[in-house]
Amino acid sequence: MLRNDTNEAIEDLTKAIELNPRYAEAYAGRGTAKADKRDFTGAIEDFTIAIELQPSYAMAYIGRAA
Repeated sequence: MLRNDTNEAIEDLTKAIELNPRYAEAYAGRGTAKADKRDFTGAIEDFTIAIELQPSYAMAYIGRAA
């Protein structure tokens, strides 16, 4: 995402999730990338999973609310 390549970010974060399905930050990051691509349904799904995995993760709530 730092290189403004949301497609590559989504691919990388998906790989991270495959390696560690409990990686809440990867779900939230992928949610942010999906929101940047205007895939709001996918973004909400990812933020929701991040919240389920780590209920105290405030950035996931912020991302889902945005």
